[in-house]
Amino acid sequence: MTTDVKPKDNMKRLLIVVPVIIAVAVVAVMVRNQKEPQKKTATEESRLVRTMRLQPVDVVPRAIGYGYVEPGQVWQVVPEVSGKIIEVSPAFKKGNFVHGGEMLVRIDPTDYELIVNRMSANIESMNAQLAELDRQEKNYRTSLKIQKTLLELKQKELDRNRQAMETRSISSSALDQSVMNYQSQLAQVQEIENSIALTPASRQTLKAELKSSQAQLEEALADLARTEITAPFACRITETSAEVGQYVQQGTTIASADGIARAEINAQVSMETMRAIIAASGRPPITSTAATMDRIKMDKIKKHLGLTAKVRLVNNLTEAVWDADFARTDASLDARTRTLGIIVAVDDPYNRIIFGQRPPLVRNMFCEVTISGRTLSDQIVVPRSALHDGRVYVVDGENRLRRKKVTVAFTQSDFTVIHEGLTTGEQVVVSDVMPAVEGMLLTPLEDETLKERLTAQAGGLMDVQ
Repeated sequence: MTTDVKPKDNMKRLLIVVPVIIAVAVVAVMVRNQKEPQKKTATEESRLVRTMRLQPVDVVPRAIGYGYVEPGQVWQVVPEVSGKIIEVSPAFKKGNFVHGGEMLVRIDPTDYELIVNRMSANIESMNAQLAELDRQEKNYRTSLKIQKTLLELKQKELDRNRQAMETRSISSSALDQSVMNYQSQLAQVQEIENSIALTPASRQTLKAELKSSQAQLEEALADLARTEITAPFACRITETSAEVGQYVQQGTTIASADGIARAEINAQVSMETMRAIIAASGRPPITSTAATMDRIKMDKIKKHLGLTAKVRLVNNLTEAVWDADFARTDASLDARTRTLGIIVAVDDPYNRIIFGQRPPLVRNMFCEVTISGRTLSDQIVVPRSALHDGRVYVVDGENRLRRKKVTVAFTQSDFTVIHEGLTTGEQVVVSDVMPAVEGMLLTPLEDETLKERLTAQAGGLMDVQ
């Protein structure tokens, strides 16, 4: 029993030991034939970056705002008299143009003509009364002269009779008759004098009534003239409801029209941008008090800061650009956006129309307003994206990345004007570098396209969106 088990155990041991021996032999051979590891020299990889070599450029500080077109003048057609419309001009239709002074609507003038005729008759009557009063006064004065002569004769007769009475040459009744004659003549003189004295008051009353009647006549003539509604200036009709046979009430709006001589745009501009333009002008600040408000009128501000403005229609039409004048600033800031309204005006907005390319500036068109300051020469400009928390990445003489702290003069859309920290000829990194490690090796690639675009934008030769 025992002799049968031993051969089997030996077999198991051999099956375990033999593979182990073979594995050890293989490892020994591999170790003996292994080559020593080769040593490699460490190399530094460079990062390809886009750069822009700095050159001084001219910069035109600009602010851009947007707003809707409004007419410079608006006419609300409101009849000043009531009546029935008897005539309407064919041009008095929505969208039509009318000239200043052109008759548009005629209201029935019959009632107003009757008033004019009645007042004219009253005036003629009063003028006749005044003429009659003048003649009466003249007659009174002539009669007074005669009656005074008669009074003198009566006085002399009375004196003679009194002397005769002393000598008893006449009777008492004859003397009494002389006294009565004198008193009667004196009464006539006084009556005429009283009439003459009342003449100025009568004349003044008539003149006052005449003046009142003349004023009423002028009012009636004005009302008669108001029966014809004429355009006060060249305009374009925007709304109308006037028709022949329609009765219109005084003070009721029947139409509206927009003036075509001037268009205005209230562009909303950020206060920060306007401050940058003012600061970039290099001009001393304007001060004003309540007594010198004329100092802050827009024409004075424009001249002081050298500001100009252009209006462009927001529809990608390259020809739709107009020169604009500063009209005024809005009376308040926009409470929601905290922007200031700059109102610019375009004269003759219907001038130089090119159909399909340059339309007229009409109400509610959406426009871009560009406000430009004085040109600043020899400025250092970098892309806005090249600024990183007040620092700019540059490539040094050994093509390594360096961080430089800079002072910003002002920022405008796609670019930033650097006041201090950079010099002409330096290479600024304009591509994103992540991570940006001080001293890392770079392979600079000049971005001429970006440089040309920024130069054009800075000089105002390209629109800044």
